[in-house]
Amino acid sequence: MPVQEPEDRNRPDCWKCVYFKISWDPSKPYACQMMGFKSRMLPSYEVKLADGNECRGFTPKELKQPLSVMTGPMPSKKLIAPVKRMDTTSVWEA
Repeated sequence: MPVQEPEDRNRPDCWKCVYFKISWDPSKPYACQMMGFKSRMLPSYEVKLADGNECRGFTPKELKQPLSVMTGPMPSKKLIAPVKRMDTTSVWEA
């Protein structure tokens, strides 16, 4: 069960940081690549608890343009070659 974090609008948002990653470890699902640790709580909250200061490593992610804003012609469906399916009788067995 995830730990409930207090509402604090002034701290950096880990979800918008380039160093924030999701860990494979279910007991510590959040990770900070810059500081090199995994945690049950968001890394910025861990930093606040340990140091008393806000995370100084926060670097915002670059926003990607949505598809509707991108310019240029849309690719034609003709660019995709049809898939030739093999007959199951022609597949060899090991």
